[in-house]
Amino acid sequence: MRCQLFTLLFSILLLLACHSERQKLAETDSKLAVDSNKNYAKANSFLELGRYDSSFVYFDLASDDFIQEGDSLHAAICLIQMAITLFDEGDYYGAQETSLEADKLLDSLNQAHSDLLAFNYNNLGNAISGYGDNETAIAYYDLAIQYAANKIDEQTYKNNKAVTLFSAKRYKEAFLIHKENLKSADKKDKNYARCISNYANTRWRIDKAYNPLPDLHKALKIRLDESDDSGVNSSYSHLFEYHDGRNLDSARIYASKSFNTANKIQVSTDQINAAEKLIKVNSDSSKYYFQIYKHLSDSVRMARLKARNQYALIRYEAEKNKIDNLKLQKDVLDRDLRISKERVIMVAVIGFVLSALTFFILWAKRRKQKITMEAENKVREIQLKTSKKVHDVVANGIYRVMTELEYKNDFNKHELLDKLEVMYEKSRDISHETKESEEGFAIDVSTLIKSFANESVHIFIVGNDPHIWNKLSKNTKNEVLIIFQELLVNMRKHSLANEVIFRFKEQDNFLNIFYQDNGIGFTKERKIGNGLRNTGNRMERLKGKFNFVSERGKGVKIELNLPLPQN
Repeated sequence: MRCQLFTLLFSILLLLACHSERQKLAETDSKLAVDSNKNYAKANSFLELGRYDSSFVYFDLASDDFIQEGDSLHAAICLIQMAITLFDEGDYYGAQETSLEADKLLDSLNQAHSDLLAFNYNNLGNAISGYGDNETAIAYYDLAIQYAANKIDEQTYKNNKAVTLFSAKRYKEAFLIHKENLKSADKKDKNYARCISNYANTRWRIDKAYNPLPDLHKALKIRLDESDDSGVNSSYSHLFEYHDGRNLDSARIYASKSFNTANKIQVSTDQINAAEKLIKVNSDSSKYYFQIYKHLSDSVRMARLKARNQYALIRYEAEKNKIDNLKLQKDVLDRDLRISKERVIMVAVIGFVLSALTFFILWAKRRKQKITMEAENKVREIQLKTSKKVHDVVANGIYRVMTELEYKNDFNKHELLDKLEVMYEKSRDISHETKESEEGFAIDVSTLIKSFANESVHIFIVGNDPHIWNKLSKNTKNEVLIIFQELLVNMRKHSLANEVIFRFKEQDNFLNIFYQDNGIGFTKERKIGNGLRNTGNRMERLKGKFNFVSERGKGVKIELNLPLPQN
């Protein structure tokens, strides 16, 4: 009998918690209401009237509507409302199944779903506790606490967890939660009365020196002042449990008060709980109260069985209607497909032909444009290369001869004619390349550089050994000669230098070339000319590095780093 009393009290507490959750969910629901869905609007109307069977039907229909629309949030709300209804009717397994369906529609990473996740996990905890799996229920209460939107909700979920721990006789863990809730409770509302009553009812079971009566009576007074009949009945139950086995007269008084309050609020589970108390402490009239207890228990059991069957039938009919509707829709679609099949094929053929024709026209036009553009680019590229060759080989060569004529008092006429003949041959066949020996290239470098020296300009060459040029390709060597010529022409035209140094060094798979003069350098206002810009471009093509430093009055320093091929 004591175990049954305990179970009934536990169920009452969970039912109260569940009704509170339905109210909170309804408040959230009203903020997210979708007026365009008629089934949804009807479900909420019946819910407000307390016609839960009708609201259940329309929430089921509305959930299907929302799923088809891709609105998982409102579909989940409908399923959670249905799950709470099933729990209220004692169908704990049905409530669990429906809550799990809702959980599949919610996203734990979406902040907008947090409230619903908390409501749903709390309802899962209630349903699972209803059929006695306390450990699993506690795990779901922990999830509800994790997603709680505010302190009040969090306190409610913690209280439900504590009630379940109490039911599992894990009094110390339950007490710690009630103690924490009591500290954070607002002393101005009836929630404080619930916290202090639960705190006292749990503490006296683990602390034998503690007298819970002052706190239990304090909670009772608050509930009486607030006209909280359900809370008053809970206080009478707690007082009865404490006096049971200690003070028989007090136990009888609170059992009687609990019975009267339960009859007043007309909650069958409360009436059964109170009747069981009276049976326990009134041996004379236990038969009378047992008859009441049995009648109420049978009524509740039959009502719950009837409700379970009723809601199971509702779900069955709803699923059957869905299947019938889908079948009807399929028949209509099949008929429409048969009628429109030939039209679709014809439109597809015409569309394909038009698409292919359009594609061919566009492809031919783009191909013609591409060929024309490639030809124009090729012509421009050839012109640019030819122009650069003329500038690099012929123009700079002529300037070199002019320099020699200007600064040499005596010159060999035949030697001059030979040089002019060489330039003539190069201009006639600008792409002609001459073979050279490794030793000959070092001589070419030396000859080119020294040709810019005269009485006023002294040029020093360091490290121009034949072996340093061994690894360079013929094309690279030609580019190097042109770069040297550009540097020397630039020096002659602009620097006013009287001393120039070239230094060559092979290091770390690079050929390092250093140029330095003591000329006037460059000012910030003066822009770098085409000669140095061309040098930079050539080094970039050779994948080398070009470092240029100049200050006004301090000459120019240039470092060229050419990568050497690996053996």
